[in-house]
Amino acid sequence: MKSKFRLYLIVTVFSSIFTIHSIFSQEDLVQIRPFGTNPGNLKLMFYDPGNITEKAPLVVVLHGCTQMAKSCAEQSGWNKLAKLHQFYVLYPEQIIINNPENCFNWYRASDQSRDKGEPASIMQMITHLKKNKNIDSTKIYVIGLSAGGAMSSIMMAVFPEVFDKGGVMAGGPYKSAESVMKAGTSMVGMVSKSPEDWGDLVRKENPNYKGKYPKLIVFHGGIDLVVSTNNSNQLIKQWTNIHNADYEEDEHYERFRNDEDIECTIYKNNQQEEIVRYYRIRGIGHALPIDTGSCSTQGGKTGLFAINKGFHSTFWAAQFFGLIKTPYQIIGETIVKPKTTNLTYSVPFHQGSKYLWNMPAGMWISNGKYTNSTTVDIDYQSGYLEVTETDANGCKLEPCKLWIEVKE
Repeated sequence: MKSKFRLYLIVTVFSSIFTIHSIFSQEDLVQIRPFGTNPGNLKLMFYDPGNITEKAPLVVVLHGCTQMAKSCAEQSGWNKLAKLHQFYVLYPEQIIINNPENCFNWYRASDQSRDKGEPASIMQMITHLKKNKNIDSTKIYVIGLSAGGAMSSIMMAVFPEVFDKGGVMAGGPYKSAESVMKAGTSMVGMVSKSPEDWGDLVRKENPNYKGKYPKLIVFHGGIDLVVSTNNSNQLIKQWTNIHNADYEEDEHYERFRNDEDIECTIYKNNQQEEIVRYYRIRGIGHALPIDTGSCSTQGGKTGLFAINKGFHSTFWAAQFFGLIKTPYQIIGETIVKPKTTNLTYSVPFHQGSKYLWNMPAGMWISNGKYTNSTTVDIDYQSGYLEVTETDANGCKLEPCKLWIEVKE
């Protein structure tokens, strides 16, 4: 018993490092009760931006250990994006009597299935909000940090029909540990399985499910000493497998958007649809990467484990979820023949703005890379053309994309 208790203390000490401490006004968050039988004994904290006029998406955000909904909201900046782009945010909150470090119990077998414990409570929250708020049931997302990230994996695994997409930040795969004794081993990256074995753990939880599984975005600090990056590797194995795809990267960007600290890897299914996107952030450990500032693509607040990296992970998660409304559309041909040259694509001109165009493989800019109108040559490969405008105040606007289909 002493050895078990000692290991439990080690796990909770590790988990406490997940904390992001801050002071946050509670005016933006409202506690809703009752919302169901609440078998996991959690709190429902909710943000309504107040500008919802039609059915809107819902994002479920799961905090880390010793953290609360209010600090999670401030550090991540989800509420700012919700206000700008009109969606709701649900913050399930752990309470101290459930876990000494206020962690979601991701490593406990009794909290890893749909009909009991914390997952059942979170699902009851979603069901309650769907009945009482103007929520689009086809646009529900879940994302979490650390212990919350591990619980996000659980929610996607046991309720695949509920979530369109999800995100895991410094977390791990579904059932990487099924007891407190195994949690520490998992966290330091000592649990590895084949993609099929990881996938089977999810399939066994849903033996009669024939639908699609959520698409996944993953974030992890490259020098994380608390939760090994191997956990993200194992998570990607699991998620590519349940999408019937291989564990071979389809696109890799060593410097995402010319940022030497951000590495991006994309995995696709047999239909060439993106199913997993992985951001590995160099130079940070167990932390939430953010980009503080007042621009629409910036947000969050620094803290003990929230680091300003000029990369707002919350924004990029929201964009992956499809929540970011673009300021305008790119004008130009969307269906072209192979070996077409001198195609023109443009966006509105704004005095003092700078523009940056990005091309996929197989497309080249022949003129106008930094203006509002660019000329493109295309080979054989389809892909997304993207432009980002930096306005006269130095703020980068939301990137705009246009799919170009290349065919005879």
